[in-house]
Amino acid sequence: MTDTITAHHKTNLDGKEVIVKAIHFFTSERWRLQSQSESNAVFVGKTPIPWGFLVLEVMGFFFFIIPGIILYILVAKKFGFQNIVVSIAPINEGTDVSMTFSKSAKKLVQQFLITLPSASSLQNPDLN
Repeated sequence: MTDTITAHHKTNLDGKEVIVKAIHFFTSERWRLQSQSESNAVFVGKTPIPWGFLVLEVMGFFFFIIPGIILYILVAKKFGFQNIVVSIAPINEGTDVSMTFSKSAKKLVQQFLITLPSASSLQNPDLN
């Protein structure tokens, strides 16, 4: 995947607690846990399709069958199943959380990182 983003966040939580929080957060957001170990968790899911794409697709099917099919293929390919990988590494102050995800899942990952307490009160989640 060429459109992947990696985010890093340092928290004062234990690594196991971070994995448990990630499982609770992402499964409540309709992402399925694909694999889990002590140091990482992989989630599979779909990000929501924007309303604009749905309107264009319906108009494409309504007026012209071929453009509707082309739009469907493009939308289905762009918004298909995606992975979110949560990896942890112990550090002196707590845990370093590293997340790899697609551009369309950026808001969801940012919401998760905000729920984690920071190792220092001045640090913000670093989304590259």
